[in-house]
Amino acid sequence: MLGRTSAALCALLMSSAHAFGADATGVFRPTCEPVFRYLLDITGFRGHQLEKPITLQVLGDCGLQLHPKQWVDSPRNDDIKSSRIQVLRLSHHWWRSEMSGNFEIVFTEGREMAGSFKAKYVKPPGGPFICE
Repeated sequence: MLGRTSAALCALLMSSAHAFGADATGVFRPTCEPVFRYLLDITGFRGHQLEKPITLQVLGDCGLQLHPKQWVDSPRNDDIKSSRIQVLRLSHHWWRSEMSGNFEIVFTEGREMAGSFKAKYVKPPGGPFICE
């Protein structure tokens, strides 16, 4: 009985792997902007690598603490009509930092891209990141 239950559970987990993963993957990095302290680059969507990353601006740690799990508009200056992001988790560990949540993007031609995301922190090139 235990073997059959384990096999059924394993088959269920393997068949619904997408349900446990994020729709989009990417990286995030710091900026010197006073409000939007991170840039999130979405590099992959539903298993496909994007030709060009889609960048979203993300509130800094203080903003995320003041507005936990709320949808926040991400300012644009490109061909995207609107975008917003909901950060559900931002973790900092000495070995890595990760961010996860949800996003919605509406392109000027009406096409939409939405789903969950998971991103890893990348260090800026050239040594320590210092804002002046």
